[in-house]
Amino acid sequence: MITRRQLDAFAHEYASKLGSPVSPRYLAGPGDPRHVTHALCAAGWSVPCDPLHPAIRMQSPDQQHELVFKPSAQYTRAWWTVHSGLGPDHWYAAFSGDTPVEIVAALTDTLLLPEPEGSAREGFAAVLAKRGWEHTTDVLGSHRIVSPDRTVLVEQRISPSMGRCGWEIEVARHRGPYGPEGRLWRASLDIPPGHVLGALATALSDPAPVPRPRFAIDESPHLTVGREVVIGEQIVAAHQERLAQARRPRPATTPVAAKPTPHTPAIAPPARSR
Repeated sequence: MITRRQLDAFAHEYASKLGSPVSPRYLAGPGDPRHVTHALCAAGWSVPCDPLHPAIRMQSPDQQHELVFKPSAQYTRAWWTVHSGLGPDHWYAAFSGDTPVEIVAALTDTLLLPEPEGSAREGFAAVLAKRGWEHTTDVLGSHRIVSPDRTVLVEQRISPSMGRCGWEIEVARHRGPYGPEGRLWRASLDIPPGHVLGALATALSDPAPVPRPRFAIDESPHLTVGREVVIGEQIVAAHQERLAQARRPRPATTPVAAKPTPHTPAIAPPARSR
């Protein structure tokens, strides 16, 4: 549960702060991690970790998903890691330190709702291609997707020995003659459900600007920076609305019925020797 003290601290930090709307959001810089963690906490995720330790671990109410936020001195390392439950459907996603929080939140927000029924979901590549990203495949079926400004490379490779691998996203500050240069952030996805990938692709390619405070805006030549205004009140109001949305009751996930198993007589286990 988010406390009044935490909300007041957030509001105080952004009071009268200047900033600008920036786009595209994948070049916006990391933003405030509380955009992700506060929403999960408001939705009932627990925090079974030491509050005085810099790493944050959060678990979903059904114990099926876990988020770990572990800052590092190196922004290229995974700061955000999301795991699903164990078993054949296990998957994970990892994001480095400069990943915009709006993109991380696009993934974690899907975990607050039951998985959609049916398999007719728009794929990761289809969402990006529909928004004008260049999509190519090779003879093995590997995917290569590039953003219109050539600063984002999204790949899914097919290995002859391992089969289909997960998705890799790499975002750079500049567009070089041989591809993106000056890495900003990267993500690895192995392999989340289709609706999770679809939400992530939608956020990655969303043209809507996001607010960033002064001095927290990157210097990429491909970043469009709007007029500087007082954004503190706007950020606080949007954060409060986001938490209100996260607190709203969610439909319960329908449990999967267990398959019937043939009846077999119970056999007592052998006695242990002492």
